[in-house]
Amino acid sequence: MANYALLTANGKDRPGIVAAITRVLLERDCNIEDSQMARLGPDFACMLALRMPEGLLSEQLEKELAQAVAHMGIRLYMQDLSPEEASETRSEQPRHLIHVYGADRKGIVHRISEQLAARNVNITNLQTEVIHHQTPLYVMMIEVEVPSFVDPGRLQSELSAIGKEIGVVVAMKPKDDARF
Repeated sequence: MANYALLTANGKDRPGIVAAITRVLLERDCNIEDSQMARLGPDFACMLALRMPEGLLSEQLEKELAQAVAHMGIRLYMQDLSPEEASETRSEQPRHLIHVYGADRKGIVHRISEQLAARNVNITNLQTEVIHHQTPLYVMMIEVEVPSFVDPGRLQSELSAIGKEIGVVVAMKPKDDARF
């Protein structure tokens, strides 16, 4: 029976971090089933949901990974997952993308996420960026799972109203899973 684990790693960004981590995973016959990797400021962070072969312990893999990235100053943490926990990432609820843009100001993430939480909408991915032009432009992209009891049209209207209050534009559309 396969083992599952969640690997998180972070440290100062530099070329070769992903290659070093994935080399060990390939050598140990691990499969990356889900992942998020990004540079944030001067650092790089990644989270990987792994399926490991039977008999491989996460502690063993963590030691090997730590050795492979020690010269890069990368910090690692592994957490075991049950097969049920590993499969929880595969939700059947419809996904939507929410785009927010406008003048940068405090509280944008809070106001939008607070409304989503109030409607029991789960955020599965959230990214923000300030694009520096003559006037800084704040951009946020959110992927959400909308429960069947929530009307997406009504949610869009609620988010647009909040956007008007705080001076940003909010648009929501169904996620097109065939975008590759």
